[in-house]
Amino acid sequence: MIYACHQPDLLPYSGFWYKMAKCNIYDVKIWDQFVEKGYQRRVKMRDQWVTLPLVKTSPVDPINTKCIKPEAPAFLADAIVKRYTASYKNPPFWDSRAPQICDEILSIKTDLLWEFNLRLILVVRNLLGIETPLTLSRPGAPGARGAAGIISIMESFGTPMTYLSGTGARAYMADCRAFTDAGIPVIWSRHRPVTGDSILTLIFDYEDPLSMVLAEEPQAHDRASRGLEVAVS
Repeated sequence: MIYACHQPDLLPYSGFWYKMAKCNIYDVKIWDQFVEKGYQRRVKMRDQWVTLPLVKTSPVDPINTKCIKPEAPAFLADAIVKRYTASYKNPPFWDSRAPQICDEILSIKTDLLWEFNLRLILVVRNLLGIETPLTLSRPGAPGARGAAGIISIMESFGTPMTYLSGTGARAYMADCRAFTDAGIPVIWSRHRPVTGDSILTLIFDYEDPLSMVLAEEPQAHDRASRGLEVAVS
């Protein structure tokens, strides 16, 4: 059983979806602390930031308390149109996919940031054809953060699991000692991003966006063999 998790980001980049496609349970962490300059409220489209308007509250509040302004859905739909149709030629799959996505955005009736983002995550998951179930686990043990918090949540499922982590987590996971001590194997994402943009860029630019999501870096032995071939030649 492979477990992966992430905060409910706004139409996030392909690495988010790679983990979802590769795991058995994808945990959406709505109780994590909101990060003012994180990705819960903003994302790049055509290399430019799009930032949702939020109701001002304390910057140290958890994600599940953050609220979007009433105009946020219309703002996001309008921003998508501007970012992806600014050139003289629309993206190849704009006409067949953009209307559905924009209509879904405008149909969302909530003022909660996490719920708004989760609704969009479900729309994109279905569009990509990913069937991994999503969960909204309660927070881990009191005071448990980082690796300890993830381990606490995984243990609450009561079944042996492997943790699939993005490479960005190496900064706080180090040698994965905490996971090793807990008897939890760790595997690292091999995702090779085609773009750092929102998943929408892949959806509008490619016929099969999931194949772009699943692009992988070669494993170490693959790189070594390629290097040998180059050296021999």
